[in-house]
Amino acid sequence: MTNQEKDRHVLAAAVKTPCEVIVTYNLKHFSEECLNQFEITAKHPDEFLIDLYHLNGEMVVHELHQQGTALRTPRTISEVLASLEICRCAQFAQLIRERLAL
Repeated sequence: MTNQEKDRHVLAAAVKTPCEVIVTYNLKHFSEECLNQFEITAKHPDEFLIDLYHLNGEMVVHELHQQGTALRTPRTISEVLASLEICRCAQFAQLIRERLAL
């Protein structure tokens, strides 16, 4: 593993699993150079969620509703999206807001 030393366990787990994507806010510790040899990519959570939406938007929206209602204090989808914006997934939240006309 040639990526950042403190994150090598993450890449090792991805290789062992095997998986195709590492979802992380810390993209700088997972350069293309160190990932290409394992055919793995690193994606920001915002980008990953947008990709999921484009694969199956109906399922993603359903899960957002489910997550909101499963909380101890239930939240609307708008509140769930506001939380995602705080978590640096603003583009995804905006995409869902546009698609649901919120």
